[in-house]
Formats: sequence, structure tokens, C-alpha cells
Amino acid sequence: MSKKHLVENGPVTLTDANRLYMYALLRQAVGCGRQVFMPRVLEVLAEAGLTPENLGFESAEALFSKLGDFCQLTTFKGGRHYVTVTPRADWDDALAAAEESKKPAGKGGKPWKRKKGAVKPVRPKTREPKPEPEPEPKPEATAKKTAEPQPAPAEQVEASVEPAPVVEASVEPTPMVEAAPEPAPEPQPEREPKKAEEPVEQAAPKASAEPATATTDPGTAVTIPSILEQIAAQTPAEPQPSPAAPEPQPAPEPTPKPATPAAAGPGAVATAPRTRDDLPRSFADEVSVKPAILGLLTRLLPFDADINRVLDEDLRVARATGTASGSRNLVTFPLRYLQEDGSAPLTVTIRRQAKAGDARRWQLTLVDGDDGTGSAHEAAGIEGLPQAEGGCWSQLSGARASDAADPVRDLAQFMEIGTWEGTLGTLATAAAPEKWNYPGEGVGKANRYGALRDYLASTLARVRAMGALAVAADGSLAAFDTGLATPMDEELYAVLSPTGTDIPWRLDGFATAGSGELGARLSATLPQLPARASYLGSIDDVAMRASAMVIPDYRSLLSADLDRLPRGFLSQLVAGSDAEPLLGSLGQAQAPADHARAVKALARAIADEPGRYRRACRALEDAIALSRARAQRSYRHVAPAYDAARDRMLLLLPLALVDDAHVDCALALELMPSGAYQATSVVSPSRAYACARVVSAETPAWLAAADVLA
Repeated sequence: MSKKHLVENGPVTLTDANRLYMYALLRQAVGCGRQVFMPRVLEVLAEAGLTPENLGFESAEALFSKLGDFCQLTTFKGGRHYVTVTPRADWDDALAAAEESKKPAGKGGKPWKRKKGAVKPVRPKTREPKPEPEPEPKPEATAKKTAEPQPAPAEQVEASVEPAPVVEASVEPTPMVEAAPEPAPEPQPEREPKKAEEPVEQAAPKASAEPATATTDPGTAVTIPSILEQIAAQTPAEPQPSPAAPEPQPAPEPTPKPATPAAAGPGAVATAPRTRDDLPRSFADEVSVKPAILGLLTRLLPFDADINRVLDEDLRVARATGTASGSRNLVTFPLRYLQEDGSAPLTVTIRRQAKAGDARRWQLTLVDGDDGTGSAHEAAGIEGLPQAEGGCWSQLSGARASDAADPVRDLAQFMEIGTWEGTLGTLATAAAPEKWNYPGEGVGKANRYGALRDYLASTLARVRAMGALAVAADGSLAAFDTGLATPMDEELYAVLSPTGTDIPWRLDGFATAGSGELGARLSATLPQLPARASYLGSIDDVAMRASAMVIPDYRSLLSADLDRLPRGFLSQLVAGSDAEPLLGSLGQAQAPADHARAVKALARAIADEPGRYRRACRALEDAIALSRARAQRSYRHVAPAYDAARDRMLLLLPLALVDDAHVDCALALELMPSGAYQATSVVSPSRAYACARVVSAETPAWLAAADVLA
């Protein structure tokens, strides 16, 4: 006599294995340590065929109260219920051990000697919902009713295998689901959990079957019919359960897809997908590197680069922004450095090692497809591969240090965002319309929303520098003011939830206070709304001192920043000289390495000719004097700008080097303790706009977005 899978009365007894199964299911779908709207958690359970009703509980609150050892139920004002999955280290170890036990034994292994008695996740048993009485029996069903009386017990149903078409053994006459428990002589009781799921999943598509059969009504299965209807709509129209199918695993690993949360009002964004928790956190401690690979990285990267730190940070960024790809045991992610031709970032590949007992579970195997034995990267120069272009702040300083702070990388290591394109696209749609694409970006191009990315990274950097990140008392939520507003002039806030990993927060979306689910959580959790980031501390951050000197660093302006000066100015400077072909080479250079060499050659040609160098310095001095005179007539001629990499304020002084009526670039001025302004770098108009837009949406006329971002 086999065990009955369905229980008759009362709640189902949940064993430790059942609780472990439900913990694994919820941990993967909604994560641990974050408050999740209760209907979302019920949806995850319903996808696995588990509902409060078929587990024998009167309500969802009663179910989660029973699961109090790993589920915390919180009720807010208005009757909103949230569930928090509490992380359990002992259960995480049990799940890892169960996953390890599924691996086949190696050559010469003895699988019968594996550890016994460990708890493995097992799906809970469920109870069958009672079939509803048929309101209007049809004439063609009378004959079946005489052969199958309503109050007949299970034994009588089993006895009527031959005449009744509803019995499980007859699959040809009718596509109906079975209504009786499995017969006693069934030799494989372990298949019963699978059959318990089928009535819930197949009941909705079979609603038009013959009314005399005992079918289940989706409306009585769960308290959220719309969710079950969606699940039933995704079920194949005619499932064919085969008795000869392979035997299912006793504890299947739950693989629910992350779903989009309820709308959070204006600017709601889909929850970022969960990052993988099994990837290494420290390359020095968890990844083994062959000497050949280490030597290749040493030749490719700049000589002052910390290889382990670069690998750690860039893997963390790839996890947070969705740029890591591959499989469970093989992962490829990009680095911050570009290939020799500048066409794509340098990539590295790590592989999971199968050696038991090895503390380093991963191995660095490839660098751009090279295992260290080839010569694919011999073309790298002595200075190493170039870095990818930084944000707008990278042009505010003459320094070109490889380890300079990068607010974009800092943001990606602070919170998981899913993908840049999805997050920035949603924010741009939710906020009031503005231009956010740099020249060359847009729909159908390689990149989009470059200016908005720099704005968001700069805003978060300033919020963290001020300590203005609002965090709930219990650490279940954090938020900050983006500084943007909706078309209805409502403040947009970024709402975060904790992850419990080395990336501390996860972006749940953007919302206005009190609007939608995210807005309601924001208002119910934080006693005060997050403060807006402030940038201006004194009048010197807005207006230029009339009597202060401006000391340009001509060596820097005419060397590293040479390519940001207007082409017409450079043409007049080298016209008719031997340096004119070098200017043509600068315009033709495509790869970053070739471009850097062309800039260096042209700068050397200008500096080696004293007359040409003095003419360039006088032209810059005249442009600075003209712009200072205009700034004295109107303080709005200069633009305040925020340097997010160094948390400082600068002034942008426009320069007209070719035509006095047209601004070609801007000069970054830093007020020194002596009272003089140090001019160390030239800034292109598009990057100057991005740095000024962080401070205020009101920019001078020469920085109009329609002109500089066209």
C-alpha cells in the first residue's frame, strides 16, 4: 500500500526538508533580507504549485506565521503585507551540499560512500481542493452519473476503471485530469509529488471539457485568481503526462524567473536581476592564476596597475551591471582596459575547478581568448593598454593617473542596477524630457544616455560624500533624491534594498513619495524623505573673482589637452609648416593608441618651435582675457561644475579661439588658497554641459543642450 500524497483535513505537516525547499525557492526568486510585497511571494509559491489553500491553511498570513523561522511578515498601514526572507547560513550549507551530491562521481569514485543523513529539499505535500457541485447537469451526463455516484468513496472509483472515462488509466477518450488519489498498487510512489501539481496547472486550460468530470476550479485554488490564470495560460494546451517519463529528482532545484514588481507610480523600474552569489569575491584568495596568464596581464596592463584589485573591482562591476556572461562553471567579463585597436574592452575568463578540497574554487584561464602561450597581444605598447574613456569628470583635471577615482565604477560596486540601458532608459522616461545623449549616441548607436549616466553617478557620489543617503532604522531600505522631477514636478527618488553581499544595495526602482508600491514603502519606512544633494557652499562656487589672477598651465593645455582645442585653431597654428601633416594624422587616427601617439607627436612639434609655441600661448591668453571681461559684466557667463571624482567645485570659463562669437571649449578653473585661479585642463562643450548639469538645470547660453549635445 503506497503512501497517500494528498492530505484530507487540516494544514500539511511541513518537515525540515519541506521548509528547506520553500527557503531555496524564495531565496532564489525574491532574495534574502529585503521586504517583498506578499502577493509577489504568493506568486512565486503558486508557480511551484504551492498555495495557502492546497497546503491546508486558511490564509496567507497563517502560512507565513507557520514559516516564521525563515519568513518575517510585516504589516503596514492600509493593510499592506510584506514578507522578508531571513538568511539561514545552515540551510545555505545544506543546499550547497545537496547540489554537490547531484554531481556524478568521478572516475573510480564510490557514490555509495557519500555522506548520509543530510537534509535535502523536498517539495511539501499538498491537499486536493474539493470539486464544486455542478449547477446544471446536462442530459448527456446522466448516464455517467448513474455509473459514478457522487458520494462514492475512493474504492468504488478504483473499481470502475473499465466503464468510467475519467480514471487515470484511460488517456484516449478524454483529456480530463484525474480526480481520485493514486491506486494502491502503484509501484512508484515517488512520482506522486509531480502528479499533485498537475490538477492546479492544468485545470484552467481544461475549463471547457465535459462537465460530468471532477475538474478543479482555478478560483477556489488560490486567493489570487489572476496569478493562477496567468500560470494556466502559459501551460501547454494539451499536456501529455507519460508514465514512462524519467523519474523526477526528489528535491528539484527551484528556477523561477524574476518577475516585475507592481508599478511604483511614475518612473517605476523593473527590479534588477539577482546577481550570482557563487562568483569569487577575492581573486587573491579564491582564484588561481597560471604564471603564463599572470605574465600576459603584466605585459598588457599599465605598470602601476594592481592586477588583483582591477580584477576584483571589474568583476563586481560586471555582476552589478549585467555584463558578465557564460555558464555556471565558465564566466567571461570585461575589464576597464581596451584592446589594442580600441574596438572593444579586454575580457578575461574564469573557470570553476573540480578539485575537491581546493580552497581556490576558480581558475583564470583566458585573457581575450589567449591562454598566455600565444602572441595575440604582443602589439601592446610599453605603457600598456589604454583605459576606456571615463565620465565627464575625467576632463576636469590634467592628471591622467590610471587609478583615479571613477564614480561610475563606484556606483556599480555600491548597488546592483541590472543593465545601464534599462535603468537609464526608465529614468529618462520617468523624468521631465531632457537631452541626455552625448554626440554620437542615441537610438541604434552603440551607447545611449551617456550624459544621464554621468549625472546619476555624480549625484550618488555627492550624496554619499554628504552622508545624505537615507537608510531605514532596520536597514531594510535606503533611498536618495536623484535631483530630477517628473513632468508633474514631483521629486524622483531612487529606492534601494539590501543584498547582504559585497555589493551592499540593489536598485528596486525610481518612485515619487507615496505613489505605487515603491512610493508607499518609501513613505512607510523612512521618517523623513531623503535630502537633495547640495553643491554650492559660497559665492566663489558661482561667480568669478574680478581681481583674481588666472594662471594657465600652458604645457598641459598644449600637450595632453591638445585634441580638445578646436581644429580651426590648430590649423592656423601649424599652417605651412612641417607639423601640418601631423594634424592630418590626428584626424585620421581611430584606435586609442594611434590617437594618443598622434597627439603626442603634434604637441612635440608645437613645443619644439619657440615661435609657434609663443603664438599658441598668446592666443590662449587673449581668449582668456576676453572671456574674463564678459564674466565681469555678467556672473552667469561662467558655469559652476562639480568634479565627482574629487568632490570639488570648479568654474568653467568659455573660450572662443577661432571666432569671438562662438565658444569652442571651456577652461576648468580651480580657486587656490592663494586666491588665484589655476587653469589645468580644457573641457569639450558636451562634457562641460554634463558637469554643469549636475549642479543645476539652468546653464549659460553657450552651454545650451540643444547646441552642445547635438
